[in-house]
Amino acid sequence: MRKIAVLCSGGDCQAMNACIKAIADTCHSNKIELLGINRGYQGLIDNDLRPLRKLDVANIETVAGAIIKTSRSPEFMTEKGFNKALENLKNNGIEGLIVIGGNGSFRGARDLVNAGVHVIGIPGTIDNDLFYTERSLGFDTAVQQAVNAVTDIKQTMYANDRAVVFKCMGRHCGDIALHTAVAVEADSLAVNEVEYSIPQIIEDIKNSMSHGVTSPVVVMSEGSKLDMEEVVYEIQSQLQITTRGIELGYVQRGGEPTYYDRMLGVRWGVLAVQLLMQDMTNLALGIKNDKIFSTPLIEVEHVLQEFRVDMVNDLRTLHALPKL
Repeated sequence: MRKIAVLCSGGDCQAMNACIKAIADTCHSNKIELLGINRGYQGLIDNDLRPLRKLDVANIETVAGAIIKTSRSPEFMTEKGFNKALENLKNNGIEGLIVIGGNGSFRGARDLVNAGVHVIGIPGTIDNDLFYTERSLGFDTAVQQAVNAVTDIKQTMYANDRAVVFKCMGRHCGDIALHTAVAVEADSLAVNEVEYSIPQIIEDIKNSMSHGVTSPVVVMSEGSKLDMEEVVYEIQSQLQITTRGIELGYVQRGGEPTYYDRMLGVRWGVLAVQLLMQDMTNLALGIKNDKIFSTPLIEVEHVLQEFRVDMVNDLRTLHALPKL
C-alpha cells in the first residue's frame, strides 16, 4: 500500500495523538503517504483531509485529544452520507483506512469493510467497553485522572468530616469507577454490572463509620441505575453527615496520557501500518496478558464483558464486608 488514511471517531481519549504519531512515523519510514481525516467520518463525507508528515506530528504524543479532531456523524449512518464517504475514499486513492474509536466507530468501520474498504480498527475509548480487548486507549489515563481528582477532593472532605459521592464516566461499562474505587479504597461502590441499592450503600458506610471513618467515600458509574443526588440525600438524611455529590466529568478525558496509554498507542499504531503493508486487513487490534494481537473486525461486537467481580470483592474485603 502506498497511501493510507487515519481518522478518530466518537469521544476523544488520551493517547490518540500518540497513536497517530506512531502511524505517521511508521508510514514515513516505509515511504507510505498518510492522510489525516479531520473530524472522523464526517470529515470523510466532507472530504476534509490533510497530509500527516513527520514534522506534522512532532511532539504530539504527550498531548490529549486528537490533532485531526474527532466527532460523531449521524450523516455517516445515512445511505447518502455513507456513499459520499466511499466516493471520497476512492477519489483520494486511499488504499487502507485506520479507525481509532469505540463501539460506534467500529460499527462504521464494519460497514466500510462490507463495502470493500480495507480497514484496521484501533480501540480508543476511555470507557474500556470494547470487551474483546483488556484495554483500550485512554482508559488507563482516565482512571489516573479520576484517582487524582478523588484523592485531592478527599483531603478537604476529611478536614470537614464530610461524606462524598463521586460519579465516574462509563455509560455501558463501570470499569473507570471500579478501578478508581479500588485505588482510593472507597467505602462503597455502585456500577452498571452489579445490582446495588441505596440501603446497601448506607450499610457499607455505617460499617466504615463504626470503624472510625469520618469522611466516607462512595464511587459510582454514570451507567449505574442509582441517581447520585438521591444517594447524596439519603446518606445525609439517614446518617446525619454532610454529604457532597461530585460528577468528575470531562477531567477524565484530559491530562497527559500515562506511559501505558502511550505505549499502547505506539504499539498499535506500528502494527496497524505493518498489517496494511502485508495486505492483512479488516482487523481490530487489542491487548491481552500484555501481548498485542489482531482479530477479525466483524467478530468483536459479539464478545461479552467479563466483569471483574474479584476486584469488587477485594474492595469489600478491605472493609470487612461480605463478598458478593
